[in-house]
Amino acid sequence: MRIQDQEQVWNAIAADWHIYRTEPIKEAIEFIENKKGKILDLGCGSGRNFTRTKGTIYGVDFSEEMLLFAKKKSKNFNIKTVLKRAYAYKLPFKDNFFDSAICVSVIHCIHNSEKRERSLRELYRVMKPRAYALITTWDKNQPKFRKAKKEIKLAWKSDGRKQYRYYYLYEKPELIMLLKNLGFKISKVVDKNSPQGFHSKRNIVVYVQKP
Repeated sequence: MRIQDQEQVWNAIAADWHIYRTEPIKEAIEFIENKKGKILDLGCGSGRNFTRTKGTIYGVDFSEEMLLFAKKKSKNFNIKTVLKRAYAYKLPFKDNFFDSAICVSVIHCIHNSEKRERSLRELYRVMKPRAYALITTWDKNQPKFRKAKKEIKLAWKSDGRKQYRYYYLYEKPELIMLLKNLGFKISKVVDKNSPQGFHSKRNIVVYVQKP
């Protein structure tokens, strides 16, 4: 599968993405709105899930263009944030830095299984002991992707040109096993078979803790 440079892709679609992907994810907002201390939003994009909290949100993304929109949202809604451009698999933070974290629809966008695993290892590293995180990925077993291959490309047309986003489609047992092998304690799992939440009907939502 030929993959476009994903950093260039997300920079190219940032302006449109910011317009059409503004609705925050219910589970993410509920998770962070009462959190204190330092809160990591890993792969924050344009700041879709930024909300006022009792702490500071650290928004990290590899797309400079996305971070420009995240900065505007922070300012417009008076949300306390620290924004950094970085790759998920190489975070510029010391060990045990964050009190909580979200990683929403990010891991499945990383092209390369080793880098996906390294990204989750980095998330584990920068979380404080006993800190909780919310991790979500698209569900391979949702109707739209049930017959699809594990690796897919989806087009987004921007300025008359198609940009192809990469996705790796996780299955629930696979994702849970990966997280457990990396040391995370699984607190709760929500997916299409769970009654709560609109977002969870299309995704695997995992609440984890660093022991």
